[in-house]
Amino acid sequence: MRCGFNLLLALLLIHCDIKNNSQNIFDPTTFAGGTAAVLSTLVSRDEVEINSRYKSTDYPSFVKTEILDLDLNLPVAKYFEKKHFRVSENYKDDLVLRDVFPLSETKLRVLFSVSSRSEWRDPISIFIQKPDSLVDYSFSGKVLEFKFPYPRYIGSISEAKGQITTIPLLDGRILLVGGVSIFGNTLPTVEIFNPELGTSTVLPSLNQSLTKMAICSDPQGNIYVSGGKTTRTDPSIDSQINDRIYRINVNNQTVVELPIPMQRRRVGHTMVCLSNGDLLISGGQFRVGSDENAISNDHEYISIQNGTSTLLDSSANFPINTLFHFAEYDENKHRILFFGGKDRLSVYATYSKVIYSLDLNSKTISTLPVVLPTSRSSVTSIPVPGGDRLILGGVTGSGVGSRSIESWTEEGSITKTYGFTSRIKNESAIVTFSNAQVLYSGGVDTYYKSGILELYDHVEKKNFLVDTMMDARSEHSAIQTAKGIVIFGDSALADKRVELYGKD
Repeated sequence: MRCGFNLLLALLLIHCDIKNNSQNIFDPTTFAGGTAAVLSTLVSRDEVEINSRYKSTDYPSFVKTEILDLDLNLPVAKYFEKKHFRVSENYKDDLVLRDVFPLSETKLRVLFSVSSRSEWRDPISIFIQKPDSLVDYSFSGKVLEFKFPYPRYIGSISEAKGQITTIPLLDGRILLVGGVSIFGNTLPTVEIFNPELGTSTVLPSLNQSLTKMAICSDPQGNIYVSGGKTTRTDPSIDSQINDRIYRINVNNQTVVELPIPMQRRRVGHTMVCLSNGDLLISGGQFRVGSDENAISNDHEYISIQNGTSTLLDSSANFPINTLFHFAEYDENKHRILFFGGKDRLSVYATYSKVIYSLDLNSKTISTLPVVLPTSRSSVTSIPVPGGDRLILGGVTGSGVGSRSIESWTEEGSITKTYGFTSRIKNESAIVTFSNAQVLYSGGVDTYYKSGILELYDHVEKKNFLVDTMMDARSEHSAIQTAKGIVIFGDSALADKRVELYGKD
């Protein structure tokens, strides 16, 4: 039957009487052309597809900017108008459609008015119907559905505390080590929080009460914590700075102090678990003092298998004494990148705006050919798609929190500034929300604690407010899990409950 249909089409095309050689035989103004066009449409019609860049884990842009951009696979954007779009009934008063217009032949922009967004718990559906004028293409309609995160309590940790050292585990649970209680004393507690169940399991305690340790996980899933301090305030005697390393096995629920103390006491340092199971510990404060002589510029290699600790040669040392820096282990290039940091505790500290690279093969350090726009310590660096690394948060001179949102692209040594957070936030938690979005939670906004949730979208290169937390928090933790962002802790908040900023 299909062969006969194609033969009929071929005969129609062959026997058309074309008076003008330049005339298009598919011209619908001629009988032959109209017939050919209809028949060819019946044989094969292009299907219009409409897509949004937002994945199920992303935060849709029309909530913040009242804009939703849609991509079409065919040049048919001009056919779609406001009348072809409809918002689901449950949110018709919260998300009002304002306009629809083409940005190009294959891109549409939909504008909304957002009257309220704090109670968006159910999915929002946007229905798109086929325009009557879209006759040359097939389009069966489209429904776009978006779910929005919202904060709620999902369980509790063992006690009210803040400044907790945390790390996500391979199975989705979260390990919590040490911290500071609401009474101001440091803690030896080790526990595992399960976001799926909302429950916490307490493991054996550390041999010391500590806060501000460095933490990492080896390829086998063992967790190591090192250094830290026994007091919430700046140390007043050297012994308040820790020189011990602990290994935590979450499967066996064991906490063991290694028989390999660090050669230097360290707090404000970094530690990386290397692919061979060893540890590399860098920088930090090793003795009491507010000058640069209290800060180290060296690196310590801990061989777990051999049970030894070795200071690397001076060719590996930082050019300046450094603490409160950020370390990223680049296993593919066998190097460690260091971002930010400062050279002393004093308000007159020198803050870093360069990136150091420690080559793990040659054990030498180099300064990469890049200068970041802002000098600061305690930054967070997050790789995002496209080869960029975001440089976020941190503290600048005189202890002022940084609002700057910057990036570094290694290819070409390019740095850019993409704006600022809405408020200054010391002790804010910064965590990946999706593959191109980063969530800021809480912190100290100049003089008071913030309960604001902000999100930076690296595709749109914009930052915006998205919601409020259940409680204003600083000195807290935020961890990405399969359920969403888990938020807990605050050394001045007598509440051990855990918030979830999730979509389910």
